[in-house]
Amino acid sequence: MSMNNRNEYGYVAMMRARAAIDDLTKLLEVQQAAGADAQVRPKSPLEAVSNLYRVRRMRDEVLGKDLFGEPTWDILLDLYAMHQQGRECSVKSVCIASAVAPTTALRWFNVLLGKGLLTRLDDPRDGRRSIVQMTEKGLRAMDELVARI
Repeated sequence: MSMNNRNEYGYVAMMRARAAIDDLTKLLEVQQAAGADAQVRPKSPLEAVSNLYRVRRMRDEVLGKDLFGEPTWDILLDLYAMHQQGRECSVKSVCIASAVAPTTALRWFNVLLGKGLLTRLDDPRDGRRSIVQMTEKGLRAMDELVARI
């Protein structure tokens, strides 16, 4: 990587970090305006998990992916958001959402299946594809976590 590319990458990372700091500053100002003890709550479960996922990806961009790794949490956040939107999710999409190598994502996906948090169904429209859904157990757990945010 040339020095110009490194400088450009550094500048982009700095601008993203600055935008994240600005977002946090605005959130704190809103919270302070509401009162010192008031908490700013997401409007919906979808907004809560979307914010969590967005902050995780921003953290990876600014600080680097090699510092953090929680593919199971990323999978659960993504599937919960998809459920909230009434959308289907494929195994491939789950792997992408985990932000790790496909083999690692599949290993953790199987752990979540084994814990009864997810289920895998054949796609009736495309026999080559599988649909992934959260089980009732998984949805209850995520509902409880999101309610505490």
